[in-house]
Amino acid sequence: MLTKIQLKRKTKLNANRKLIVLCGLASGLYPLIYLYSSNFALISSLHQFVAFSVIFLVLPTILLVSLYYGSQFFKTGNNKTLLVFTFLNLSICCCLMLYATYGFNKKVIVILIFVSFLLALIFSNYLDKIVRFQFLLAFVGLLFLMPTLIGCMEYKNDWYADTTKAIQPEFKKKPNIYLIQPDGYVGFSQVNRGFYNYNNEGFRNFLESQDFTLYPNFRSNYYSTLSSNSSLFTMNHHFYGYTNSDKELLFARNVIVGENPVLSILKNNGYTTNLILENGFLLVNRPRIAYDTYNISLDEIPILSNGFDINKSVNVSLQESISKSSEQPEFYFIERILPGHISTYKPHSKGKEIERLKYLEELAEANKWLTEIVNLITKQDPNSLVIIAADHGGFVGYDYSAQSIETPNSDDHIHSMFSSLLAIKWPAEKPDYKDELLSSVNLFRFLFSYLSEDSTILKTLQDDKSYLKLNDDINDGLFEVLNKSGTALKKIDH
Repeated sequence: MLTKIQLKRKTKLNANRKLIVLCGLASGLYPLIYLYSSNFALISSLHQFVAFSVIFLVLPTILLVSLYYGSQFFKTGNNKTLLVFTFLNLSICCCLMLYATYGFNKKVIVILIFVSFLLALIFSNYLDKIVRFQFLLAFVGLLFLMPTLIGCMEYKNDWYADTTKAIQPEFKKKPNIYLIQPDGYVGFSQVNRGFYNYNNEGFRNFLESQDFTLYPNFRSNYYSTLSSNSSLFTMNHHFYGYTNSDKELLFARNVIVGENPVLSILKNNGYTTNLILENGFLLVNRPRIAYDTYNISLDEIPILSNGFDINKSVNVSLQESISKSSEQPEFYFIERILPGHISTYKPHSKGKEIERLKYLEELAEANKWLTEIVNLITKQDPNSLVIIAADHGGFVGYDYSAQSIETPNSDDHIHSMFSSLLAIKWPAEKPDYKDELLSSVNLFRFLFSYLSEDSTILKTLQDDKSYLKLNDDINDGLFEVLNKSGTALKKIDH
């Protein structure tokens, strides 16, 4: 004779078999939505969506359904079966949340499994309510994800699509071109003063001895690697449009390493394009790579990664690439996260003074690397066009770089973000661009004008302005913070 409780359990498992399917789906649905809410820019490809859907939804559902039919075949007691399903639902949900938040950690997984078992002992009679609660969490999470999904659906490349129609240069000169990008290397106008106060004359003298032209007042138009390089390779302003956070440009990686105006113009002029990276930061969302060759393949990058789990020697990769070069002119984009910038978030910061010292140590390492790679190129390819162009400054003067959403306290704070190293070794006669080449959005316009001997390209220059999105008690929105006249703080309605 069945008791009322036993009859209730049997009804839940036998009369409503759909509960088991829903149990499997519910265990992974909220963790999946949370994963995308927190990491959309890193996992925006269809390949990753399919893979994560299988991991978070399909596999847990298959596991639970298989166990359900197994329990029916072996006539396992309903008490134990319900306990097992509750335990699996909770443990799978907790472990997937751990993965979506911090990544897997064996010790934490053991703790989560133990806690899930204790909770299952207490709440096994309420599996249907647990599933409903998990779906409710997923619905709330979806509401927070919706702005990103809408931005994704509305995304268009019209902010740069017409550039290759407006600019169609035919190069008269076709030297090999090396674009070397030391991440976060502050410009010469700032490094020896203000918050940096660093004597960098040794490296400056080296560059001048190698016949580089220095552009000390050069700066980026945007504050980060992704936003700055998107503007650089499209030769256009994007004003942080299509964002899935306060600042990060949606699909920026697809723009930088994909088919962009700069690569199109180079290829139209017969260039072979080569991408040489230290790590996979620009590749983590598996963009379609438009470069002809690249030293890191997408197969090397984990499905969820910030890109820093790969570390390759760009000098070695460059040497190998040069040795394989053809008779066609070559373009190399060489990027290394050095010196980088101060810590990004407050919990990792050691305070502005220690962050400054750490940055200057990395700056010294960057000088060594840049000296080595310049010597390598000079030896292997002495008649090439060599550009050293940083993507932004080092944020020295802040406690951590995420403070940049706050209204800057001084001009030095603004320059610390945007001042960027630019040095160019022209292969023949030096063009007189020193007072005109001011920001990264126009860098390739000047290069293409030089190579094509067509000055009309310079009539299409973008504004040499730098923009920042602010969000604090004083200001909120998009602001122009630098222009040709100096610093500014002007809200932009865009």
